[in-house]
Amino acid sequence: MYKPPAFAIDDEVEIDRLIARYPFGMLVTAGSDGFPSVTHLPMLAQRDERGLRLIGHIARANPQSEAIRSGAPALAVFTGAHAYISPSWYEPPYPQVPTWNYETVQARGYLRVAKDPQAILASLTERFEARFEPPWEFAKLDRSFVEKQVGGIVAFELFVERVDGKAKLSQNREARDAAGAIAGLRTSGDPSDRACAEEMQRWYDRRA
Repeated sequence: MYKPPAFAIDDEVEIDRLIARYPFGMLVTAGSDGFPSVTHLPMLAQRDERGLRLIGHIARANPQSEAIRSGAPALAVFTGAHAYISPSWYEPPYPQVPTWNYETVQARGYLRVAKDPQAILASLTERFEARFEPPWEFAKLDRSFVEKQVGGIVAFELFVERVDGKAKLSQNREARDAAGAIAGLRTSGDPSDRACAEEMQRWYDRRA
């Protein structure tokens, strides 16, 4: 990943926060035809004494499942808040050019078939059901039904050897330019624009 020092995220807490907030990512491996193979899916980050790992699952019929079974190298990509930045939000507005602000994490490592796929499913459902009241409970499913469902997936762990985080949120701009961009994004009817404004504000509050 190209990440100028002004945009680099080196803090593990910040990297884990971004993955937790935007867990729907891309799992990328080398395809048998020489082109990259990509699956879009939710993944969770977990840390222990071995370091960072990502967990998830894909359909057993997905050709990428072979990469999991073979322990292939893989790249997981997560995209956080992002938005188009108009030069009209700067003062004076010219000469300026537009840009795109964004957050991303890229994690590289090796895949492994999870020893306990039901634990992976339980962790995923617990995480995403937490906002519902009452939450749906994986543990209440009939055992035979669960075993049948598990037979149709391949649960995996991605043991991360390198992780790169980047937050390009106008840190290289004058404070007045960043403030103008934040104000412009906040007037947008697009929730993604407003989310990017809040992330920009958060980074500038941390630097203050």
